[in-house]
Amino acid sequence: MKIAIAMVISMFCEGLIAASAYWSGVHVINGGVDSDDVGLCYLDGMIRDNEGKSAEINSSFFWHNESENLYIKHKDFSLEDIEPTFNWWAFAAYGDIVSEETFNTLNHIEDFYSNDFYTGGTLVENPDDFYMAFKVSEVLLDGSDYVEGQTWYGWVHVSIDEKLEMTSLGDGINLYGGAVMVGEGATPEPASGLLLLVGGTLLALRRQRMGSCH
Repeated sequence: MKIAIAMVISMFCEGLIAASAYWSGVHVINGGVDSDDVGLCYLDGMIRDNEGKSAEINSSFFWHNESENLYIKHKDFSLEDIEPTFNWWAFAAYGDIVSEETFNTLNHIEDFYSNDFYTGGTLVENPDDFYMAFKVSEVLLDGSDYVEGQTWYGWVHVSIDEKLEMTSLGDGINLYGGAVMVGEGATPEPASGLLLLVGGTLLALRRQRMGSCH
């Protein structure tokens, strides 16, 4: 009977996990610096809502020093023919509201499509501590064309040090696609608590069963 109860609880929790919205957070992978003092990094992350719609952060950033100023650029992969991603980036400040209505009013980070790393870009006012807002959209195939589906808005708090390496200081997103305030947002991997609930329930039942055997 106890085993049957445990199985029912486990199946119920697995169903909740499958239906839960999910946010992986933004992961920063630095790619090193070349001889021309160009920094580069790759940002990735996964967002899924409770209806199963999902999108991926898949962005590369390049930055360089010019006249003692730091300039940053974002390589836009949305025009790629194979597995495109729809990602857009802009600078933001703590407390800004990022949404469909406000995103285009922010200072957008320059996009580029070729391997021109060494010129241009958008000035980073304070490399030690700044926020970037992002818009990420689901990629759908409509006939032979890729189109945007569900869209989410979020932010990442980062710094770039003297070695030209980027560090993530935090991030957030509206899991359901609405507005988000920079500095607030979803907790990564909200389904993890349910996994702990399943494991704890099964462990308690196992101990109770073992105790009844003595």
